[in-house]
Amino acid sequence: MPDTVFNGQNLKTFEKALKENYLPAWRNQLATEPSALLGKIKKIKLVSNKIVASAPIGLSGGFGYGEEGGETPQAGGVRVERFETNAKDMYVNVVISEKAVKLTGSSGAMANALDTEVKGAYETAKWNIGRSLFGNGTGVLTTFEGMSGSGNVITVDDVSNLKEGLIIDIYPTNGLIPQTNGSGRRLLNVDRVNKTITIGGNAATFTNGFITVQKSYNKEITGLGAIFDDNITSLYGISKAANPFLKPVVYDCDGDISDGMITKVLRRAKNEKNSQIDMIMAGDEAFVHYVDYLRVNNIRVEDRTHEISGGFKAIKFIFGNKEIDIVNESFIPATEMWGVETGCLEFHGLEWNFAELQGGGIFNLMENQSAYRALLANYGDLMCTNPGGCVRLTNVGDYRENI
Repeated sequence: MPDTVFNGQNLKTFEKALKENYLPAWRNQLATEPSALLGKIKKIKLVSNKIVASAPIGLSGGFGYGEEGGETPQAGGVRVERFETNAKDMYVNVVISEKAVKLTGSSGAMANALDTEVKGAYETAKWNIGRSLFGNGTGVLTTFEGMSGSGNVITVDDVSNLKEGLIIDIYPTNGLIPQTNGSGRRLLNVDRVNKTITIGGNAATFTNGFITVQKSYNKEITGLGAIFDDNITSLYGISKAANPFLKPVVYDCDGDISDGMITKVLRRAKNEKNSQIDMIMAGDEAFVHYVDYLRVNNIRVEDRTHEISGGFKAIKFIFGNKEIDIVNESFIPATEMWGVETGCLEFHGLEWNFAELQGGGIFNLMENQSAYRALLANYGDLMCTNPGGCVRLTNVGDYRENI
């Protein structure tokens, strides 16, 4: 049997397994597993590239006291702002080598080949979606200062958003295109103690700049970081400076945390921004510091912990007659806590699907490589209809570099 016929039959078998056995689980898991946040927010089917939402601001103006026979209050509905954003493109590859296609004559061998590749692709998508949910939309993973000499090792300012295996682009500060030899570099090693990374490819010298995931600069979803980052000057097409209602409630904990501090900031959000916070996400050090606070005050963490959607564990916090979930979220700055009203968050998107070649299935032989690629794609964005009602607690404990 000619190789092309044999390969075609095996690829069709791979395709059927991917669509029928793996894709349903992929869709279900990616709806919750990247973050505890995803399991609690609304999912809305994307119907257009432009995503629009109406955001009510403050109270209705149509109230007033009067007297018998006097004038009634002037009508005044609730002020509504129009938020707009565009759907962002999300892609991930499933790659099967030509050798694997030839050698997978049994169902067991085929399953092993698929398992390895699909799990790798899933973990990549899960990590990047989880990260970008809390990013500011620019896609900047970290900044760095110029290298002391040419080579493949770069000292960066932050390693929390870096992981081995990523393909990255290296930009100059304030640049719109990557630096020379800075496109498509593979991240081989991350030294989290010394904050250095090692990249693949030929040695090169890079000036001060920043790093993004390949081809993703200014193309990522509008994560919560866009709400909290003062360097992001507009949100959903509206200027932050001209519209203070967009700015969240911020509280400096000055190296500490307590239930009283959390209550204070939640009360401000409720009274000032009509917000009903029901979820607080704590960076790694902030979460540890809060757990230490509970135990020092003889409050059993185990008694206050319960499971929420997606299998995540949350600490129950009571504010008034409302139960609030406090969870650990590693993609939030280590010494911060972010609070949201999940009912005001919407993820507009489609289901993940393979990009189909016209009449040719989902696999395509990659150019200059002996491997076949199946491309998974989705489109969407995150929208918050009350960004000013979010809360941010800063300086929650001191980050311990030795952890």
